[in-house]
Order: sequence, then C-alpha cells, then structure tokens
Amino acid sequence: NCEVLTTLTPDTGRILSKLHTVQPKGKITFGTGIRVAHLALKHRQGKNHKMRIIAFVGSPVHDSDKDLVKLAKRLKKEKVNVDIINFGEEEANTEKLTAFITALNGKDGSGSHLVTVPPGPSLADALISSPILAGEGGAMLGLGASDFEFGVDPSADPELALALRVSMEEQRQRQEEEARRAAAASAAEAGIGATGGD
Repeated sequence: NCEVLTTLTPDTGRILSKLHTVQPKGKITFGTGIRVAHLALKHRQGKNHKMRIIAFVGSPVHDSDKDLVKLAKRLKKEKVNVDIINFGEEEANTEKLTAFITALNGKDGSGSHLVTVPPGPSLADALISSPILAGEGGAMLGLGASDFEFGVDPSADPELALALRVSMEEQRQRQEEEARRAAAASAAEAGIGATGGD
C-alpha cells in the first residue's frame, strides 16, 4: 500500500494539501515505504541537496529486525537520513525502530532521529520540541518559529492557514468522537457486568 502522493516540491501548501487527503488504510509495510521514498529521492532535481525521509509510524511494524538493519546500512551508505515519528504502537515498535536508527546513524550517532510520542500529548507539540524540526544549525524549520498559529502568517498564506485550522478542527472532532465511543463502550460494558452479577 505504498504510494507517492506528490512529486518532490518545496511548496509546503502542496505537501500539506496532499497530507490532508491521507486516510488510514491497508497494512503497514515500513521497509517498502522507506524504499519507495528513497527511490523518489534518487530522482530529485537538486542533486546537492541532502536526502532525508520523514516517516510517521502509527501501526505495528512487521518487518524483521534483520531486514530493517540491512535497509538502514544501505541507506547510510547512500547518505540518506531518516527521521521517524513513532506513535500509537510505541511499545511494539520502539525496539525495532531504535535498532534501525542506530544502524543508520552508525558511529557518529547523528543525522537520523526517532521520536516516540506516548499517548496523551499532541503529536504536533511533540514534533515542535523534537530534533526532527530543528535545522542543521538548530533553528526551527518553519513550524513554531513565529508567533502565528501553526507557525504560519495567515496574511502571507491564507489558504495554508485555513487548511491547517480546518485539519486541526477535524482532528479535534475525531478525538472527541473516539472519546465518546470509548465512554459509551465502557458504560455499556459496566452495565453488562452489573446485570450479569445479579
């Protein structure tokens, strides 16, 4: 289920627009996804730019540790950095993804990062405070670098600001709906347990 949604572009609005269309589906194939991203990077126009992949992993990774380490060594050889945001299945994935990042970084221990986000904190907040969004000099890359909501000046890019606001509102509504369903399910379960004991 790996697909390239947009060609390489510096246009943040285009990237966010495509990200907004992403829906959870299918089975995660982490190794295949990284290989597809690497292939897309090989066809970039500016060959002097460093290659970097950012992967959001929210499902259990079924690739073997051996395969992941082998892939990491190949990426290291080709000077590709990979940043991984691990959430949702952090207990199942942290060990495998740590081994992947360790093999990718090698002895120098820098360039690629793993950020594991536990349940609770906002994914965006965890990312803003992570080394993933810091540039090579330590400066923030766009997000959180200004006093504007989402780090975007609405007068400079009103469409992007609106898309981000709509996306955040939809996410908040999804989370509220999930919380309502979970509360209803636990209430129903408690009701079944109470009547079953009579």
